[in-house]
Amino acid sequence: MSRLRAATGALGAGLLLAALATPASATTSVDPDDGLWYFTATGMDERHERTTGKGIQVAVIDTAINPDVPELADADLHVREPSYCAAETMGPLLPATSDGPVAAHGTSMVSLIVGNGEGIDGERGVLGVAPDAEVHFYSNMALPADADVRCPAPDTNAAAWQFGQAIDQAVLDGADIISISLTTSSGVDAPAIARALHAGVIVVGAQPSDLNGSYPAAFNGVVAVDSIGPDGKLWDGAAGGQVVAPGEQIRQFTEAFDGYRVTNGSSSATAYTSAALALVWSAYPDATSNQILQTLVRNTDGEDHELYWAEGYGYGVVNVRHMLEHDPTTYPDENPLLVDDPDATPSLSEVADPTPLASSEPSAPATSSPSAAPSAAPTTATEKPPAGDDAAGSASRAPVLVGAAALLAALVAVVGLAVRRSRAHQDTSTGPGGPPTTHEPGPDPRGGQ
Repeated sequence: MSRLRAATGALGAGLLLAALATPASATTSVDPDDGLWYFTATGMDERHERTTGKGIQVAVIDTAINPDVPELADADLHVREPSYCAAETMGPLLPATSDGPVAAHGTSMVSLIVGNGEGIDGERGVLGVAPDAEVHFYSNMALPADADVRCPAPDTNAAAWQFGQAIDQAVLDGADIISISLTTSSGVDAPAIARALHAGVIVVGAQPSDLNGSYPAAFNGVVAVDSIGPDGKLWDGAAGGQVVAPGEQIRQFTEAFDGYRVTNGSSSATAYTSAALALVWSAYPDATSNQILQTLVRNTDGEDHELYWAEGYGYGVVNVRHMLEHDPTTYPDENPLLVDDPDATPSLSEVADPTPLASSEPSAPATSSPSAAPSAAPTTATEKPPAGDDAAGSASRAPVLVGAAALLAALVAVVGLAVRRSRAHQDTSTGPGGPPTTHEPGPDPRGGQ
């Protein structure tokens, strides 16, 4: 679909949104043990009566993917082959698809966005927040040493180059939103982030618990997301994000793809937020990326409120229902997350006039094909709103959570602001793409399953 995209962002601070919906009735009980509370407690069935993400392209940059899981049987999924990773330096690139442990994390992230709920062996599967969105998958299989595949990184720049290649290709392929649940400690791929933001693409990144691997969430203009649980609270070791979304006790695939497990981490919160944005943008196709970010930060929580900032929660809990109640085209066409700070990466000027993509970089048309079957130091923005942001009253508006019955509404109860398309550089010295955020299961889970 055609979309108005702003070339650069003005001043602002905030982050991207997550999809939380209307609260359930007081008699509704939410059982977080099945890992589907992110869908049921936020009223996604009701949200889908109005919007399902159709017409919005979401790019997912992650480990590898197993397109043959039941959840993705009817998804509009395009997997770019090969991956951006080789088993040895200068060796042939590995395939982006796999049915091994390396694909568990990436497959789970994609299913959280477009999963149909049909599970393995008749079990209830993962439900997608934006089931009709178009997903393009890019594989960066940099994983811990005990994973079934590991990509060597001769140096940080080489790793970052591969990560940046995936970002550039996603933009070239027409992405509206780029969802990255992998983290890295290096920001050398900032030029790719600047090009994405300049093109009007929203970039959503996971806020890691290990502050030494804070990219891409730490990039200027990127939506940094941390996770909350069924009670609407942050996990004990949370670093905090610009916005927060469901990420604790979330249903994901086991590494053997023989069932499911309940996991924790900002990776799931990032996928959820990306899908939430897709829902809102699909409902308001004339809005620019900046205006979608504006509604994200302005319409957090469950009711209208002045813009504010709360420690840990940032602008608040992502709330799809609340965002859908307000036409984003009435908001300024400025990225609220893009800060005019000479120390920010990428800088405002770099986003306004990014380094051109070299002809030797990503191929023009992507060679992906639709899958017929499922085939750290955080920026100070996580502690206070960036300069140029109106966060008056932030101290007095600490998140207020309702009871379990009101969880549907409770989860969306914190802060709000919206962004536009501005991002920063990121990559990891451990390999292209880096590992999933440390507080979450995936190939390298921290625990809490």
